[in-house]
Amino acid sequence: MPYSRLTLCLLCAVTVTGQVLAEDRHPAVAGAFYPADSGALAAMVQDHLGRATDLPVIDGDIVALIVPHAGLIYSGAIAAHSYKLLEGSDVNRVILCGPSHRYPFEGTSVYGPGVIWHTPLGSVRCDDELCTVLAARKGIDVIAAAHAREHSLEVQLPYLQSVLPDLSIIPVVIGFQNQRGIDALAGALESLEYDSRTIMVASTDWQHFKSSSVGAPMDSLGIACLLDLDPDRLATLLASGKVEMCGGGVTVAVTRAALSKGANRAKLLRYGDSGDVSGDKQSVVGYAAMVLYRQRVNSDDKTGQAPDNGELKVGKKEPYHLSASQKKRLLQIARQSIADYLKDGTVPEFEVTGILREPGAAFVTLEKQGRLRGCIGYTQAVEPLYRTVSSCAIKAAVEDRRFTPVQADELAGLHIEISVLTPLEETVSLDEIEVGRDGLMIVMGRNRGLLLPQVAVDNGWDRDTFLEQTCRKAGLPPDAYK
Repeated sequence: MPYSRLTLCLLCAVTVTGQVLAEDRHPAVAGAFYPADSGALAAMVQDHLGRATDLPVIDGDIVALIVPHAGLIYSGAIAAHSYKLLEGSDVNRVILCGPSHRYPFEGTSVYGPGVIWHTPLGSVRCDDELCTVLAARKGIDVIAAAHAREHSLEVQLPYLQSVLPDLSIIPVVIGFQNQRGIDALAGALESLEYDSRTIMVASTDWQHFKSSSVGAPMDSLGIACLLDLDPDRLATLLASGKVEMCGGGVTVAVTRAALSKGANRAKLLRYGDSGDVSGDKQSVVGYAAMVLYRQRVNSDDKTGQAPDNGELKVGKKEPYHLSASQKKRLLQIARQSIADYLKDGTVPEFEVTGILREPGAAFVTLEKQGRLRGCIGYTQAVEPLYRTVSSCAIKAAVEDRRFTPVQADELAGLHIEISVLTPLEETVSLDEIEVGRDGLMIVMGRNRGLLLPQVAVDNGWDRDTFLEQTCRKAGLPPDAYK
């Protein structure tokens, strides 16, 4: 899908402060972010891990995980999809990195060596060796106050304790997330020497308190950067405000370090938001579970090099080839999702196979008596295709602000159209654009406009008119594409 773009670049992240004697770190948010009772907490964590099914095969060594850090009732089931990958592994050391929410400071703090971290599930020791190495780095200090009430690391421990019996941690929080700090943390993480039994974890939530229909597309832009293993592009989007992450600087630094440790693949394991639990889709926080890993070199690969980002990398792609039965199944999923949601506010689960389980971007368009009744979609693949269709169908029915929500008695008369999108491709020449095959996205600064391929066909537009109308959709002069 060709598009044109003009982007201004900035960056964000971390820095440094004074030294403080370390003491044991006791639970600060037990009873608030998660149950204080050990039995109730263990049951919650095991329930989340037990429901983390349908995970992809990771054909290599995990280098880093990206996880959310809200109250476990909201984000725990998402985070569990990352931690489930560690069950039965030989990982025994975790460099746990998160942002400081409560204690403002310039710099980065590691809370070790010699510190024991406690949760209702027991105690976790720090790895004194790596903590000492980090604390000796310029830009890294030991600041007890930065960790005393911080939840971004604490809420990860019950899952890590449950899947890694021989766990030690290197706990790190960032204060003001700025360029100098990102460089300091990334450089420190890159300099550490360790084997494949050690991984990094970046703790971050995504956009805050927007409607799901607004927030999910924002999150998808940042997720696409990680799938492309492109932390610099993520930093640019964070600086521009097009992507929001409370641990954005952390994630940029960890991703940079992961690349230096050989990560050459990224996968999205699960995406969701707080509205999936609360039922309020008008003000949500986004959550994503991801893995960055080093794919093992195929013995048949004559170059001896690990392959690039394969099917997850944005670039020239063949279009989706959906069979008639797969198309029919997607339409069934869209209609059933709307019906169930209008009936009792629930989102149904579906059994699907093959390409429908692969990450996919799509738009769902609703028409009533030939007139548009709602249209919502994602331009980047943030979930399996069938879930994208289910989610977008519901959003098109009840969250498209141009229309009143669809009522149950309207459903039978709705025509549903699903557009499955290939990844965006930056166009070099206007001659590449083929009317009827390509949709267009035009981006300039904060202006953005997208039109699907069928729009040009339905209106009988030639290429120039299609470009002009996409510019108008973006709020730009019609000849801006020139």
